Amino acid sequence: MAIGMIRAIKLTPSLLLRFFRRKEVRVPCIYCPGICIASCPTFLESGNMMLSPLGYSRHPEIGRRECLKCWRCVSECPLNYELPETFSDGIEVGLELVREGTPMLLSVEGLDEGYASRLAEELEAGFCIAKGLLRRYDDGCRIENLSEIRRRLKGIKVLSLSPEASHSLGIPFLLEAAHELPLKLEYEGSVHIPCLLSDRSESIVHNLELIGAKINGVIKDSCLKQSIPDALILCPRAPKNIYDLLEIRTL
Repeated sequence: MAIGMIRAIKLTPSLLLRFFRRKEVRVPCIYCPGICIASCPTFLESGNMMLSPLGYSRHPEIGRRECLKCWRCVSECPLNYELPETFSDGIEVGLELVREGTPMLLSVEGLDEGYASRLAEELEAGFCIAKGLLRRYDDGCRIENLSEIRRRLKGIKVLSLSPEASHSLGIPFLLEAAHELPLKLEYEGSVHIPCLLSDRSESIVHNLELIGAKINGVIKDSCLKQSIPDALILCPRAPKNIYDLLEIRTL
């Protein structure tokens, strides 16, 4: 699909180099035919090369402000270069244990604590909060103590309520394990798969169906930071999302 987009906007190596000289690009770019650009939502919407991965690589301050941090360019890049985490200084993420229990529901401070607290109580599960992690996806920065956080979570059955925590920490998204929990969902229609979880769409859809949802369509090519589609939303960033609809199944 990305190659088709490239043809549609007629990007060529010579066109890219006319806009960006090699010596001005500050990332390990191998100068492919613009695959990352063809996947970038802000460029596809605006047609402005400054609002593309090449523009953001030259001007981190623009990337910090305008890039959606959807990581689509990373998944398309032959080197998997994580450009979105280069726009700001690195951060340290903290973990706060709120409640012991298994599984452990992990929430992100400033994003989904309310949902996680309610579900942890209803499921009699554990609950912890990752502090500072949201900055990676708001400002674009590297988590300096990522290895330490992953080490602390190793051996614990941890489930993330947000795409951000699942993506950063490499832990399962709650809805990938929905069939293991006493959850039910009465819903029929399309589902929006977050950009950060696009490679897990089949597993997520399968689990949604196992807990009662009737999914008749999957939306993967849109970002909630641009517009909210008429579909089941899995990201707690949205004003109304799946956590407003999930119910506990009584035995």
